[in-house]
Amino acid sequence: SSGINAEYGEEETGEGGETKERKIDLVHQFKLVECTYMNKKGFKEWLTDEDNLKRWKKYLTDALQEKDFKLSDEDAAAKVEGGVMKEWKKELTNFAKFLLPQWKNVMIFHDAKEDIEGAKIFYVGDDSGDHFYYIKDLYRTDKF
Repeated sequence: SSGINAEYGEEETGEGGETKERKIDLVHQFKLVECTYMNKKGFKEWLTDEDNLKRWKKYLTDALQEKDFKLSDEDAAAKVEGGVMKEWKKELTNFAKFLLPQWKNVMIFHDAKEDIEGAKIFYVGDDSGDHFYYIKDLYRTDKF
């Protein structure tokens, strides 16, 4: 994924007027399910929900340990507490500021497992094309 920055990746899907068809193809290809329960208010709540923040903190800790297997649980947690989480939340806020003003062009999907806790994929469609964003450390694909 090309990172816009460390926290969210963007998938570009070309230009032109076939926005709807292309979007449906992508949705079909990745077996995405539209996340109809999340409106603008719900999105804001999701971002600030205490349980989510706890879980995301754990994801960030896990992500650090995946990159550096020698990192102990305590050290990884200390890094997250010591700035990683703060930085991450700042990016999340930036992402929200980017998304909210164009909410009418936003659709939210999750993968076929409908993991309510997990990754949301944010689709933004406008004249310049289709963009799918996901929040990197929340996007956990099954490893085989």
